Amino acid sequence: MPEASDPYWKLAPEEATSSTDACQCPGTLPIVLQDHLSCVPLACLKCNGEVPPSGIGFPAALAEELASWRNFHRAFFTLWLDSGKYESWARAQLEDPESPVNTRGLQAVSKLNEYRRTYYWWFHDQDAGDSVMCPSCPRCDGPFTASFGKFICDRCSIGVSAG
Repeated sequence: MPEASDPYWKLAPEEATSSTDACQCPGTLPIVLQDHLSCVPLACLKCNGEVPPSGIGFPAALAEELASWRNFHRAFFTLWLDSGKYESWARAQLEDPESPVNTRGLQAVSKLNEYRRTYYWWFHDQDAGDSVMCPSCPRCDGPFTASFGKFICDRCSIGVSAG
């Protein structure tokens, strides 16, 4: 049974993460919860490389919650990527601060913040014709601050692309 020996088994990649995909940054920089179509939904805020859960040390119950969120988010993201009948609906869910997918993600970030500073990567459809980059935090409408070439809201633990 994998879960008996590794509490993070649901977040483990099927193949070893290559050194180019893994974070090599020194220290314990902030991380981001995001689904970047990998098993590991945690990335370094600075380099965007995967951060192994074992390096953070949160409990197995939180690993389970993260794997569940990743799968839930992936369902919406896949519908959006499909560019079919459900694309606009999925986009609306991914952009809505009150949607279940974002609510669950932010709850997980709140728990992760007990172990390491974590931000929730906010979905933004840069290719949509009607898309406007968030000028302020989508939750509190407060100003973003720049950090490692990204914009963050420390109050809401949200991160977005700077460009």
